[in-house]
Amino acid sequence: MIRILHIIDSISGAGPTRALISLAKYASDAGLPQQHSAIALKKEAYPISLLFAKRAGLDILRNPEKQIIRDKIKQADIVQVHYWNNPAMTEFIRSEWPSMRCLIWFMVYGKYKPQVISKELLDYSDFSLGTSPNSLKLPVFKDILSDDWADFVYGLADWWRLVNIKKQPHDTFNVGYIGTVNFTKMHPNYIPMSVKVSVPDVKFIVCGGGIEEKLKAQANSLDSSEKFEFHGYVENIRSVLEKLDVFGYPLCEDTYATSEKSIQEAMFAGVPPVVFPYGGCSDLVQHGETGLVVENEKEYAEAIEYLYHNPENRKELGRNAAEYARRVFDSDKAVQKMQGIYEKLMEQQKRKRRWGEPGVMTKEKSPSEIFVEFLGEQGHEFKTSLKSSDRDQLLLADKKIADASPLLVGGEGGINQYRNLFPKDPYLRLWSGLCLQTSGEHEKAIREFETALKLGMPSWRAKWYMAKSTEVIGNLEKTLSILEEILNEDPGFNEADSYRMDLIEKRNKL
Repeated sequence: MIRILHIIDSISGAGPTRALISLAKYASDAGLPQQHSAIALKKEAYPISLLFAKRAGLDILRNPEKQIIRDKIKQADIVQVHYWNNPAMTEFIRSEWPSMRCLIWFMVYGKYKPQVISKELLDYSDFSLGTSPNSLKLPVFKDILSDDWADFVYGLADWWRLVNIKKQPHDTFNVGYIGTVNFTKMHPNYIPMSVKVSVPDVKFIVCGGGIEEKLKAQANSLDSSEKFEFHGYVENIRSVLEKLDVFGYPLCEDTYATSEKSIQEAMFAGVPPVVFPYGGCSDLVQHGETGLVVENEKEYAEAIEYLYHNPENRKELGRNAAEYARRVFDSDKAVQKMQGIYEKLMEQQKRKRRWGEPGVMTKEKSPSEIFVEFLGEQGHEFKTSLKSSDRDQLLLADKKIADASPLLVGGEGGINQYRNLFPKDPYLRLWSGLCLQTSGEHEKAIREFETALKLGMPSWRAKWYMAKSTEVIGNLEKTLSILEEILNEDPGFNEADSYRMDLIEKRNKL
Protein backbone atom coordinates (compact mmCIF):
# COMPACT_ATOMS: atom_id res chain seq x y z
CA MET A 1 0.00 0.00 0.00
CA ILE A 2 1.42 3.40 -1.02
CA ARG A 3 0.63 6.11 1.49
CA ILE A 4 0.08 9.47 -0.25
CA LEU A 5 -0.17 12.65 1.79
CA HIS A 6 -1.75 15.51 -0.18
CA ILE A 7 -0.94 19.13 0.61
CA ILE A 8 -3.53 21.64 -0.59
CA ASP A 9 -4.26 25.27 0.18
CA SER A 10 -7.81 24.74 1.39
CA ILE A 11 -10.87 22.52 0.99
CA SER A 12 -13.02 24.64 -1.31
CA GLY A 13 -15.68 23.99 -3.91
CA ALA A 14 -13.23 24.73 -6.73
CA GLY A 15 -11.41 22.51 -9.21
CA PRO A 16 -8.26 21.57 -7.24
CA THR A 17 -10.30 20.28 -4.29
CA ARG A 18 -12.64 18.35 -6.56
CA ALA A 19 -9.65 16.81 -8.36
CA LEU A 20 -8.17 15.70 -5.03
CA ILE A 21 -11.41 14.10 -3.85
CA SER A 22 -12.00 12.46 -7.23
CA LEU A 23 -8.49 11.03 -7.23
CA ALA A 24 -9.08 9.37 -3.85
CA LYS A 25 -12.55 8.14 -4.86
CA TYR A 26 -11.65 6.65 -8.23
CA ALA A 27 -8.46 5.06 -6.88
CA SER A 28 -10.52 3.40 -4.15
CA ASP A 29 -13.20 2.27 -6.62
CA ALA A 30 -10.47 0.74 -8.80
CA GLY A 31 -9.00 -1.14 -5.83
CA LEU A 32 -5.55 0.39 -6.32
CA PRO A 33 -2.99 -0.02 -3.52
CA GLN A 34 -3.17 3.64 -2.49
CA GLN A 35 -3.97 5.21 0.85
CA HIS A 36 -4.84 8.89 0.58
CA SER A 37 -4.88 11.54 3.30
CA ALA A 38 -4.69 15.32 3.04
CA ILE A 39 -3.57 18.40 4.89
CA ALA A 40 -5.32 21.66 4.08
CA LEU A 41 -3.14 24.62 5.00
CA LYS A 42 -6.17 26.77 5.83
CA LYS A 43 -8.92 26.06 8.34
CA GLU A 44 -11.92 27.28 6.34
CA ALA A 45 -13.68 24.68 4.22
CA TYR A 46 -16.65 24.21 1.90
CA PRO A 47 -19.00 21.88 3.82
CA ILE A 48 -20.17 19.93 0.78
CA SER A 49 -16.56 19.19 -0.21
CA LEU A 50 -15.91 17.87 3.30
CA LEU A 51 -18.92 15.58 2.87
CA PHE A 52 -17.67 14.33 -0.51
CA ALA A 53 -14.20 13.77 0.96
CA LYS A 54 -15.65 11.68 3.76
CA ARG A 55 -17.61 9.59 1.27
CA ALA A 56 -14.41 9.07 -0.73
CA GLY A 57 -12.60 7.85 2.40
CA LEU A 58 -10.23 10.84 2.33
CA ASP A 59 -9.03 11.87 5.79
CA ILE A 60 -8.32 15.61 6.00
CA LEU A 61 -6.53 17.67 8.63
CA ARG A 62 -7.15 21.40 8.37
CA ASN A 63 -4.50 23.90 9.42
CA PRO A 64 -2.70 21.56 11.83
CA GLU A 65 0.35 22.58 13.83
CA LYS A 66 3.71 22.22 12.09
CA GLN A 67 4.76 19.33 14.28
CA ILE A 68 1.73 17.37 13.14
CA ILE A 69 2.60 18.14 9.52
CA ARG A 70 6.16 16.91 10.15
CA ASP A 71 4.86 13.69 11.65
CA LYS A 72 2.51 13.09 8.73
CA ILE A 73 5.30 13.73 6.22
CA LYS A 74 7.52 11.19 8.00
CA GLN A 75 4.75 8.60 7.84
CA ALA A 76 3.92 9.20 4.16
CA ASP A 77 5.56 7.38 1.29
CA ILE A 78 4.85 10.27 -1.08
CA VAL A 79 3.94 13.90 -0.45
CA GLN A 80 1.78 15.25 -3.28
CA VAL A 81 1.59 19.04 -3.39
CA HIS A 82 -1.41 20.52 -5.23
CA TYR A 83 0.29 23.73 -6.25
CA TRP A 84 -0.88 27.17 -7.14
CA ASN A 85 0.81 30.34 -5.92
CA ASN A 86 -0.65 31.71 -2.70
CA PRO A 87 0.93 32.72 0.63
CA ALA A 88 -0.07 29.54 2.48
CA MET A 89 1.51 27.34 -0.19
CA THR A 90 4.70 29.40 -0.45
CA GLU A 91 5.10 29.20 3.32
CA PHE A 92 4.80 25.41 3.16
CA ILE A 93 7.40 25.12 0.41
CA ARG A 94 9.82 27.46 2.18
CA SER A 95 9.59 25.59 5.48
CA GLU A 96 11.99 22.89 6.55
CA TRP A 97 10.44 19.40 6.53
CA PRO A 98 11.65 15.84 7.06
CA SER A 99 12.97 13.84 4.13
CA MET A 100 10.27 12.98 1.61
CA ARG A 101 9.47 11.97 -1.92
CA CYS A 102 7.73 15.02 -3.40
CA LEU A 103 5.34 15.13 -6.33
CA ILE A 104 4.08 18.59 -7.35
CA TRP A 105 0.82 18.55 -9.31
CA PHE A 106 0.50 22.00 -10.84
CA MET A 107 -3.07 23.25 -10.70
CA VAL A 108 -2.20 26.19 -12.96
CA TYR A 109 -1.08 26.51 -16.56
CA GLY A 110 2.12 28.12 -15.33
CA LYS A 111 2.97 30.66 -18.02
CA TYR A 112 1.84 33.98 -16.57
CA LYS A 113 2.60 35.66 -13.27
CA PRO A 114 1.73 35.32 -10.51
CA GLN A 115 0.84 31.69 -11.35
CA VAL A 116 4.26 30.73 -12.68
CA ILE A 117 5.86 27.30 -12.89
CA SER A 118 9.47 28.16 -12.10
CA LYS A 119 12.71 26.22 -12.36
CA GLU A 120 13.01 26.44 -8.59
CA LEU A 121 9.71 24.59 -8.18
CA LEU A 122 10.77 21.89 -10.62
CA ASP A 123 14.05 21.50 -8.74
CA TYR A 124 12.16 21.20 -5.46
CA SER A 125 9.97 18.40 -6.76
CA ASP A 126 11.04 14.82 -7.49
CA PHE A 127 8.32 14.50 -10.14
CA SER A 128 6.54 17.44 -11.80
CA LEU A 129 3.02 16.88 -13.02
CA GLY A 130 1.10 19.34 -15.16
CA THR A 131 -2.66 19.41 -15.62
CA SER A 132 -2.32 20.33 -19.30
CA PRO A 133 0.02 18.89 -21.95
CA ASN A 134 0.54 22.47 -23.11
CA SER A 135 2.23 23.29 -19.79
CA LEU A 136 4.94 20.76 -20.62
CA LYS A 137 5.76 22.84 -23.70
CA LEU A 138 6.81 25.79 -21.54
CA PRO A 139 10.59 26.48 -21.73
CA VAL A 140 11.03 25.76 -18.03
CA PHE A 141 10.24 22.06 -18.60
CA LYS A 142 12.81 21.60 -21.35
CA ASP A 143 15.65 20.24 -19.23
CA ILE A 144 13.68 17.76 -17.13
CA LEU A 145 11.61 16.23 -19.92
CA SER A 146 14.64 14.37 -21.21
CA ASP A 147 15.00 12.79 -17.78
CA ASP A 148 11.43 11.49 -17.90
CA TRP A 149 10.50 13.14 -14.61
CA ALA A 150 7.57 15.20 -15.84
CA ASP A 151 4.18 14.31 -17.24
CA PHE A 152 0.60 15.53 -17.12
CA VAL A 153 -2.69 14.28 -15.76
CA TYR A 154 -5.81 16.33 -16.31
CA GLY A 155 -7.44 17.45 -13.09
CA LEU A 156 -10.03 14.77 -12.37
CA ALA A 157 -13.67 15.79 -12.60
CA ASP A 158 -16.39 14.34 -10.36
CA TRP A 159 -18.44 12.64 -13.06
CA TRP A 160 -20.94 11.18 -10.59
CA ARG A 161 -22.59 14.60 -10.59
CA LEU A 162 -23.47 14.17 -14.26
CA VAL A 163 -24.27 10.49 -14.71
CA ASN A 164 -27.27 9.97 -17.05
CA ILE A 165 -27.64 13.70 -17.66
CA LYS A 166 -30.34 14.49 -20.21
CA LYS A 167 -31.23 17.61 -22.15
CA GLN A 168 -34.22 19.52 -20.81
CA PRO A 169 -36.57 21.60 -22.97
CA HIS A 170 -36.26 25.39 -22.78
CA ASP A 171 -37.59 28.38 -24.71
CA THR A 172 -34.44 30.51 -25.00
CA PHE A 173 -31.06 29.94 -26.68
CA ASN A 174 -28.91 29.44 -23.59
CA VAL A 175 -25.21 30.21 -23.45
CA GLY A 176 -23.70 29.22 -20.10
CA TYR A 177 -20.67 30.28 -18.11
CA ILE A 178 -19.80 28.27 -14.98
CA GLY A 179 -16.71 29.28 -13.04
CA THR A 180 -14.93 32.16 -11.37
CA VAL A 181 -16.82 35.38 -12.05
CA ASN A 182 -13.96 37.82 -11.85
CA PHE A 183 -11.72 39.57 -14.35
CA THR A 184 -8.75 37.75 -12.89
CA LYS A 185 -10.09 34.83 -14.91
CA MET A 186 -12.95 35.70 -17.24
CA HIS A 187 -12.42 37.97 -20.25
CA PRO A 188 -12.72 41.65 -19.24
CA ASN A 189 -15.13 42.28 -22.13
CA TYR A 190 -17.39 39.34 -21.36
CA ILE A 191 -20.52 41.49 -21.25
CA PRO A 192 -19.85 43.68 -24.33
CA MET A 193 -18.86 40.72 -26.53
CA SER A 194 -21.90 38.77 -25.37
CA VAL A 195 -24.20 41.70 -26.12
CA LYS A 196 -22.90 41.72 -29.69
CA VAL A 197 -24.23 38.20 -30.27
CA SER A 198 -27.14 38.67 -32.65
CA VAL A 199 -29.43 35.75 -31.82
CA PRO A 200 -33.17 35.83 -31.07
CA ASP A 201 -34.08 35.02 -27.47
CA VAL A 202 -30.45 34.52 -26.44
CA LYS A 203 -29.86 34.14 -22.71
CA PHE A 204 -26.44 34.22 -21.06
CA ILE A 205 -26.54 32.20 -17.84
CA VAL A 206 -23.67 33.07 -15.50
CA CYS A 207 -22.94 30.77 -12.55
CA GLY A 208 -20.21 31.60 -10.06
CA GLY A 209 -19.40 34.08 -7.33
CA GLY A 210 -17.45 37.30 -7.71
CA ILE A 211 -18.33 40.49 -9.53
CA GLU A 212 -21.93 39.76 -10.53
CA GLU A 213 -23.07 43.26 -9.55
CA LYS A 214 -20.42 44.87 -11.74
CA LEU A 215 -21.45 42.66 -14.66
CA LYS A 216 -25.11 43.52 -14.08
CA ALA A 217 -24.22 47.22 -14.18
CA GLN A 218 -22.38 46.73 -17.48
CA ALA A 219 -25.35 44.90 -18.97
CA ASN A 220 -27.69 47.66 -17.78
CA SER A 221 -25.47 50.34 -19.30
CA LEU A 222 -25.76 48.56 -22.65
CA ASP A 223 -29.55 48.20 -22.32
CA SER A 224 -29.17 44.43 -22.39
CA SER A 225 -29.98 43.28 -18.86
CA GLU A 226 -32.73 41.01 -20.19
CA LYS A 227 -30.09 38.89 -21.96
CA PHE A 228 -28.35 37.84 -18.73
CA GLU A 229 -29.11 35.69 -15.71
CA PHE A 230 -26.73 35.67 -12.73
CA HIS A 231 -27.12 32.71 -10.40
CA GLY A 232 -24.08 33.01 -8.13
CA TYR A 233 -22.36 29.81 -7.03
CA VAL A 234 -24.29 26.71 -8.14
CA GLU A 235 -23.46 23.31 -6.67
CA ASN A 236 -26.02 21.44 -8.77
CA ILE A 237 -24.45 22.16 -12.15
CA ARG A 238 -26.52 19.38 -13.73
CA SER A 239 -29.58 21.62 -13.52
CA VAL A 240 -27.71 24.26 -15.53
CA LEU A 241 -25.90 22.09 -18.07
CA GLU A 242 -29.02 20.18 -19.08
CA LYS A 243 -30.57 23.43 -20.31
CA LEU A 244 -27.55 24.88 -22.14
CA ASP A 245 -27.13 25.06 -25.90
CA VAL A 246 -23.57 26.43 -25.86
CA PHE A 247 -20.89 26.75 -23.21
CA GLY A 248 -19.45 30.24 -23.72
CA TYR A 249 -16.24 30.35 -21.70
CA PRO A 250 -14.06 33.30 -22.78
CA LEU A 251 -11.14 33.75 -20.39
CA CYS A 252 -8.56 36.52 -20.04
CA GLU A 253 -5.39 36.29 -22.10
CA ASP A 254 -3.07 35.61 -19.14
CA THR A 255 -5.37 33.03 -17.60
CA TYR A 256 -3.93 30.34 -15.32
CA ALA A 257 -6.66 27.90 -16.48
CA THR A 258 -5.43 24.42 -17.35
CA SER A 259 -7.75 21.40 -17.28
CA GLU A 260 -10.86 23.40 -16.47
CA LYS A 261 -13.47 21.19 -14.79
CA SER A 262 -16.26 23.36 -16.16
CA ILE A 263 -15.14 22.75 -19.75
CA GLN A 264 -14.73 19.02 -19.11
CA GLU A 265 -18.18 18.86 -17.53
CA ALA A 266 -19.85 20.87 -20.30
CA MET A 267 -18.32 18.55 -22.90
CA PHE A 268 -19.38 15.48 -20.89
CA ALA A 269 -22.92 16.89 -20.92
CA GLY A 270 -22.79 17.30 -24.71
CA VAL A 271 -22.69 21.11 -24.64
CA PRO A 272 -20.22 22.40 -27.26
CA PRO A 273 -17.82 25.00 -25.81
CA VAL A 274 -16.66 28.23 -27.41
CA VAL A 275 -13.29 29.30 -25.98
CA PHE A 276 -10.27 31.49 -26.63
CA PRO A 277 -6.90 29.76 -27.17
CA TYR A 278 -5.56 30.84 -23.79
CA GLY A 279 -4.06 28.65 -21.08
CA GLY A 280 -5.04 25.01 -21.40
CA CYS A 281 -8.39 25.72 -23.10
CA SER A 282 -7.18 25.04 -26.63
CA ASP A 283 -5.91 21.64 -25.51
CA LEU A 284 -9.29 20.65 -24.08
CA VAL A 285 -11.32 21.78 -27.11
CA GLN A 286 -10.57 20.63 -30.66
CA HIS A 287 -11.71 23.36 -33.02
CA GLY A 288 -14.45 22.21 -35.36
CA GLU A 289 -14.61 18.76 -33.77
CA THR A 290 -15.66 19.12 -30.13
CA GLY A 291 -16.27 22.88 -29.99
CA LEU A 292 -14.99 26.15 -31.41
CA VAL A 293 -11.74 27.98 -30.57
CA VAL A 294 -11.84 31.66 -31.48
CA GLU A 295 -9.13 34.31 -31.68
CA ASN A 296 -10.96 37.53 -30.82
CA GLU A 297 -14.21 39.06 -29.58
CA LYS A 298 -15.71 39.35 -33.05
CA GLU A 299 -15.11 35.65 -33.71
CA TYR A 300 -16.61 34.79 -30.33
CA ALA A 301 -19.92 36.44 -31.23
CA GLU A 302 -19.84 34.93 -34.73
CA ALA A 303 -19.20 31.43 -33.32
CA ILE A 304 -22.26 31.57 -31.09
CA GLU A 305 -24.35 32.91 -33.97
CA TYR A 306 -23.08 30.08 -36.18
CA LEU A 307 -24.08 27.48 -33.61
CA TYR A 308 -27.54 29.01 -33.35
CA HIS A 309 -28.12 29.03 -37.10
CA ASN A 310 -26.65 25.53 -37.60
CA PRO A 311 -28.38 23.32 -35.02
CA GLU A 312 -27.32 20.04 -36.64
CA ASN A 313 -23.66 21.06 -36.55
CA ARG A 314 -24.16 22.17 -32.95
CA LYS A 315 -25.59 18.78 -32.02
CA GLU A 316 -22.76 16.98 -33.80
CA LEU A 317 -20.16 19.02 -31.91
CA GLY A 318 -22.01 18.20 -28.69
CA ARG A 319 -22.01 14.47 -29.43
CA ASN A 320 -18.33 14.57 -30.32
CA ALA A 321 -17.57 16.53 -27.14
CA ALA A 322 -19.41 14.00 -24.97
CA GLU A 323 -17.60 11.06 -26.56
CA TYR A 324 -14.24 12.85 -26.28
CA ALA A 325 -14.78 13.74 -22.62
CA ARG A 326 -15.59 10.14 -21.70
CA ARG A 327 -12.53 8.86 -23.57
CA VAL A 328 -9.87 11.48 -22.85
CA PHE A 329 -10.94 12.75 -19.43
CA ASP A 330 -11.54 9.22 -18.14
CA SER A 331 -10.90 9.29 -14.40
CA ASP A 332 -10.27 5.54 -14.21
CA LYS A 333 -7.43 5.87 -16.72
CA ALA A 334 -6.12 8.89 -14.83
CA VAL A 335 -5.80 7.06 -11.51
CA GLN A 336 -4.06 4.15 -13.25
CA LYS A 337 -1.56 6.62 -14.70
CA MET A 338 -1.08 8.11 -11.23
CA GLN A 339 -0.37 4.61 -9.90
CA GLY A 340 2.48 4.27 -12.38
CA ILE A 341 3.91 7.61 -11.29
CA TYR A 342 3.66 6.64 -7.62
CA GLU A 343 5.43 3.36 -8.30
CA LYS A 344 8.21 5.20 -10.12
CA LEU A 345 8.62 7.60 -7.21
CA MET A 346 8.80 4.71 -4.76
CA GLU A 347 12.00 3.60 -6.51
CA GLN A 348 13.64 6.80 -5.25
CA GLN A 349 15.00 7.46 -1.79
CA LYS A 350 13.40 10.11 0.37
CA ARG A 351 15.49 13.26 0.51
CA LYS A 352 15.72 16.51 2.42
CA ARG A 353 15.06 19.68 0.48
CA ARG A 354 15.38 23.34 1.24
CA TRP A 355 13.93 26.22 -0.70
CA GLY A 356 15.95 29.32 -1.47
CA GLU A 357 19.41 30.45 -2.44
CA PRO A 358 22.32 28.42 -1.00
CA GLY A 359 23.46 29.85 2.30
CA VAL A 360 20.48 32.17 2.68
CA MET A 361 18.15 31.61 5.62
CA THR A 362 14.71 31.74 4.04
CA LYS A 363 13.03 32.84 7.26
CA GLU A 364 14.86 36.15 6.98
CA LYS A 365 13.07 37.06 3.76
CA SER A 366 10.42 39.78 3.87
CA PRO A 367 6.92 39.09 2.48
CA SER A 368 7.68 41.20 -0.58
CA GLU A 369 10.87 39.22 -1.21
CA ILE A 370 8.92 35.96 -0.92
CA PHE A 371 6.34 37.33 -3.35
CA VAL A 372 9.13 38.02 -5.85
CA GLU A 373 10.77 34.61 -5.30
CA PHE A 374 7.71 32.73 -6.50
CA LEU A 375 7.46 34.76 -9.70
CA GLY A 376 10.65 33.06 -10.86
CA GLU A 377 12.33 34.66 -13.85
CA GLN A 378 9.20 36.72 -14.53
CA GLY A 379 9.65 38.81 -11.38
CA HIS A 380 12.31 41.07 -12.86
CA GLU A 381 10.54 44.42 -12.40
CA PHE A 382 9.59 43.56 -8.82
CA LYS A 383 13.15 42.49 -8.05
CA THR A 384 14.42 45.77 -9.48
CA SER A 385 11.84 47.70 -7.46
CA LEU A 386 13.12 45.95 -4.32
CA LYS A 387 16.86 45.99 -4.86
CA SER A 388 17.98 48.67 -7.29
CA SER A 389 19.50 51.97 -6.18
CA ASP A 390 19.33 53.51 -9.67
CA ARG A 391 16.50 56.06 -9.87
CA ASP A 392 15.80 55.56 -13.57
CA GLN A 393 15.68 51.79 -13.20
CA LEU A 394 13.34 52.12 -10.23
CA LEU A 395 10.96 54.45 -12.04
CA LEU A 396 10.84 52.14 -15.07
CA ALA A 397 10.26 49.06 -12.92
CA ASP A 398 7.51 50.79 -10.93
CA LYS A 399 5.84 51.86 -14.18
CA LYS A 400 5.65 48.23 -15.28
CA ILE A 401 4.23 47.23 -11.90
CA ALA A 402 1.64 49.99 -12.13
CA ASP A 403 0.47 48.49 -15.43
CA ALA A 404 0.09 44.97 -13.99
CA SER A 405 -2.78 42.83 -15.25
CA PRO A 406 -5.92 42.29 -13.13
CA LEU A 407 -4.68 38.73 -12.48
CA LEU A 408 -1.35 39.91 -11.11
CA VAL A 409 -3.01 42.61 -9.04
CA GLY A 410 -6.10 40.88 -7.67
CA GLY A 411 -5.78 37.17 -8.36
CA GLU A 412 -4.51 34.34 -6.16
CA GLY A 413 -0.83 34.89 -5.41
CA GLY A 414 -1.15 38.49 -6.60
CA ILE A 415 -0.14 41.83 -5.11
CA ASN A 416 -3.37 42.42 -3.21
CA GLN A 417 -3.46 38.99 -1.59
CA TYR A 418 0.07 39.40 -0.24
CA ARG A 419 -0.57 43.02 0.73
CA ASN A 420 -3.70 42.09 2.70
CA LEU A 421 -1.93 39.30 4.58
CA PHE A 422 1.24 41.31 5.20
CA PRO A 423 0.07 44.93 5.62
CA LYS A 424 3.30 46.01 7.33
CA ASP A 425 5.50 45.37 4.29
CA PRO A 426 6.30 48.80 2.74
CA TYR A 427 6.97 47.45 -0.76
CA LEU A 428 3.69 45.59 -0.95
CA ARG A 429 1.94 48.82 0.07
CA LEU A 430 3.88 50.75 -2.56
CA TRP A 431 2.98 48.26 -5.30
CA SER A 432 -0.64 48.25 -4.20
CA GLY A 433 -0.65 52.05 -4.39
CA LEU A 434 0.82 52.04 -7.89
CA CYS A 435 -1.91 49.71 -9.15
CA LEU A 436 -4.65 51.74 -7.43
CA GLN A 437 -3.25 54.87 -9.05
CA THR A 438 -3.43 53.26 -12.48
CA SER A 439 -7.05 52.25 -11.89
CA GLY A 440 -7.93 55.84 -10.95
CA GLU A 441 -8.46 55.18 -7.23
CA HIS A 442 -6.24 58.05 -6.14
CA GLU A 443 -7.51 58.55 -2.59
CA LYS A 444 -6.79 54.91 -1.81
CA ALA A 445 -3.43 55.14 -3.59
CA ILE A 446 -2.41 58.11 -1.46
CA ARG A 447 -3.19 56.16 1.71
CA GLU A 448 -1.03 53.28 0.48
CA PHE A 449 1.89 55.61 -0.26
CA GLU A 450 1.52 57.30 3.13
CA THR A 451 1.56 53.92 4.85
CA ALA A 452 4.60 52.81 2.84
CA LEU A 453 6.42 55.92 4.10
CA LYS A 454 5.52 55.21 7.71
CA LEU A 455 6.76 51.63 7.29
CA GLY A 456 10.19 52.77 6.09
CA MET A 457 9.91 53.10 2.31
CA PRO A 458 12.66 55.42 0.93
CA SER A 459 10.77 58.68 1.03
CA TRP A 460 11.37 60.10 -2.44
CA ARG A 461 9.63 57.21 -4.22
CA ALA A 462 6.43 57.10 -2.21
CA LYS A 463 6.28 60.92 -2.18
CA TRP A 464 6.83 61.09 -5.94
CA TYR A 465 3.87 58.84 -6.66
CA MET A 466 1.80 60.53 -3.96
CA ALA A 467 2.37 63.87 -5.68
CA LYS A 468 0.93 62.51 -8.91
CA SER A 469 -2.28 61.46 -7.16
CA THR A 470 -2.69 64.62 -5.09
CA GLU A 471 -2.56 66.65 -8.31
CA VAL A 472 -5.23 64.48 -9.95
CA ILE A 473 -7.63 64.96 -7.04
CA GLY A 474 -7.12 68.73 -7.30
CA ASN A 475 -4.84 69.46 -4.35
CA LEU A 476 -2.27 71.54 -6.17
CA GLU A 477 -0.72 73.12 -3.08
CA LYS A 478 -0.22 69.73 -1.43
CA THR A 479 1.44 68.46 -4.61
CA LEU A 480 3.86 71.40 -4.66
CA SER A 481 4.65 70.88 -1.00
CA ILE A 482 5.45 67.21 -1.60
CA LEU A 483 7.68 68.08 -4.55
CA GLU A 484 9.57 70.63 -2.40
CA GLU A 485 10.21 67.90 0.16
CA ILE A 486 11.51 65.55 -2.55
CA LEU A 487 13.86 68.18 -3.98
CA ASN A 488 15.18 69.11 -0.55
CA GLU A 489 16.19 65.46 -0.13
CA ASP A 490 17.41 65.00 -3.71
CA PRO A 491 18.15 68.27 -5.57
CA GLY A 492 19.32 66.28 -8.59
CA PHE A 493 15.89 64.78 -9.28
CA ASN A 494 15.38 66.79 -12.47
CA GLU A 495 12.05 65.20 -13.36
CA ALA A 496 10.60 66.31 -10.03
CA ASP A 497 11.97 69.83 -10.53
CA SER A 498 10.45 70.09 -14.03
CA TYR A 499 7.13 68.81 -12.70
CA ARG A 500 7.21 71.41 -9.91
CA MET A 501 7.95 74.25 -12.35
CA ASP A 502 5.09 73.16 -14.64
CA LEU A 503 2.69 73.16 -11.69
CA ILE A 504 3.84 76.58 -10.54
CA GLU A 505 3.17 77.90 -14.05
CA LYS A 506 -0.22 76.22 -14.00
CA ARG A 507 -1.04 77.80 -10.63
CA ASN A 508 0.00 81.25 -11.82
CA LYS A 509 -2.41 81.00 -14.73
CA LEU A 510 -5.37 80.21 -12.49
